[in-house]
Amino acid sequence: LYQNAEKLICVSKAIEEKIIERYGFKNTITIYNPVKEISVTALTTSLPKDYILFYGRLEEHVKNFSLMLQAFFESKIYEKGVHLVILGDGSSKKSILATIEKLHLQESVHLIPFQKDPFAFVSQARFTLLTSYYEGFPMSIIESLSLGTPVISVDCNSGPREIIQNEYNGLLVENHNPTALSQAMNRLVEDEILYEKLKSNAKLSVAHLSTENISKQWQALLNS
Repeated sequence: LYQNAEKLICVSKAIEEKIIERYGFKNTITIYNPVKEISVTALTTSLPKDYILFYGRLEEHVKNFSLMLQAFFESKIYEKGVHLVILGDGSSKKSILATIEKLHLQESVHLIPFQKDPFAFVSQARFTLLTSYYEGFPMSIIESLSLGTPVISVDCNSGPREIIQNEYNGLLVENHNPTALSQAMNRLVEDEILYEKLKSNAKLSVAHLSTENISKQWQALLNS
């Protein structure tokens, strides 16, 4: 079926390269997922004044909360009043709470249930986090950047390195390295010049992923 298809559409270059390498297909093309125009509503939930944010499914085997929490603990940014908010639901909620308790972070890490509209949380976060073992093309990164919120992400396979330009719109760090991640957290809390640079570049860096632009790529493919 795949071999006979006119085109095989991939959501990232990394996935396209892997498919070509593994199967030898010649009919592949990458078209990224678009980011829609987001309207931000007022935030009704009470949150700490200064916080960083993860939002998505609470699945340890994919999102690697162990790494996130260990890095947050090592960073000590909570001693500067910066909290971590984890927004979402999933099967790993109990294990996440157990890790928070083990690291004595109950006063600094807050779990909030899934929200249909998470974007008020995103827009007010200092930055968002992604610590996944793997991704396809993570929507949380482009949504965050489209709202002007920088991102710290691990360099997992695949997606983040095709969105984040290190020290331009976010920070890209080695995966499975809590020390590198904790240092990145500290940089975006302490280095205000770097932070404002990333924040000012965020929206423009994902302008090419607008629904209008991605639709044109699909239309060109269908016309051909």
